[in-house]
Amino acid sequence: MYLAVHPDMIKRITQENWKNYIKQYTTMEDILGQGLVTSNGDHWLRQRRLIQPAFHHQRITQMATVMVEEAERMLERWESYARHRQPVDIQTELMLLAETIIVRTMFSTSLSDTEAAQVGKAFNDTLNWVAGQQFRLLQPPRSWPTPANRRYYRNLALLEQTVYRLIHERQQRQGEHDDLLEMLVSARDADTGEPMSSKQIRDEVMTIFLAGHETTAGTLSWILHLLAHHGDSERKLRAEYAAVLGGRNPTPADLPQLTYSRMVIDETLRLYPPTWLLSRTLVGPDTLGDYDLPAGATVALSPYVTHRHPAFWPNAERFDPERFRPEAAAGRHKFAYVPFLSGPRQCIGNNVALMEMQMVLPMILQRFHVSAI
Repeated sequence: MYLAVHPDMIKRITQENWKNYIKQYTTMEDILGQGLVTSNGDHWLRQRRLIQPAFHHQRITQMATVMVEEAERMLERWESYARHRQPVDIQTELMLLAETIIVRTMFSTSLSDTEAAQVGKAFNDTLNWVAGQQFRLLQPPRSWPTPANRRYYRNLALLEQTVYRLIHERQQRQGEHDDLLEMLVSARDADTGEPMSSKQIRDEVMTIFLAGHETTAGTLSWILHLLAHHGDSERKLRAEYAAVLGGRNPTPADLPQLTYSRMVIDETLRLYPPTWLLSRTLVGPDTLGDYDLPAGATVALSPYVTHRHPAFWPNAERFDPERFRPEAAAGRHKFAYVPFLSGPRQCIGNNVALMEMQMVLPMILQRFHVSAI
């Protein structure tokens, strides 16, 4: 395995010669099948073209209403916790928020609150199990009926049953909803006019769910952690929110004016990128910097490490949102900052995640102060 760190190498892998670097995530295929994250070649390209309209700017803006509504519900819980001086796990709360938002934007009103909670928990537990498998040296085969394996297959069965039921219902009654599932069911191949199969839709639903909940929850948690240790940044944020919002909830139209807020988000994504390590496999040989790599080699990319490269990030361990002022970022290597990677396989949901963070953060900070205990 080779670790590619320099931005020139990131550019080579993700843009200049990206077709030579394929994904091989066998541990994720039970869950994601051949969705955008795991597929390659012509199948990936076809799916990307079919799904791209679901992430058009106008569609993303329409999701803002759901984001605000669910954040309001969360903050009402927090106010109750505060009145009763009850401790709360912020990471768990934000994960629940992100799960609820993705379930609502994906399935609209097709799931009851109870079903939505069950689906969110099953998916989160399944992902945690798979992540543990990837980084555990000694583990029993999946076929062994261990308690963890049995829980995994129960959760996977619940997800499969629920998602396929919703897909079949939509296929029978198209046009009655305005959500991501409706767009997947109604999408047609531009060349053949063919829709996606139920299996393809299932794979993309699972993939969007994966991409749509951990990114925002993790980053918002890190932001609050960092602000608790950097009071000046919190005060600047509050001043910006007071000037632009005056205590009201944000709208998508407000976001271009919340410049410091976006800088805080970007700096947090630099320090704690949601995907801190990933890999590619070479189809044919290639050269990265001074190294000749053979076909079949595995190349690891770590935004976490690249975002700390001393040649591009002075005092890299320090939290400093000012790095992302336009004049400071103007001369920086484009591939030194890749929280969602780059090139044709850049995360398709990056703008959704960014908008969700930009909408939720001011809602939290206009009601609560953060401090380190």
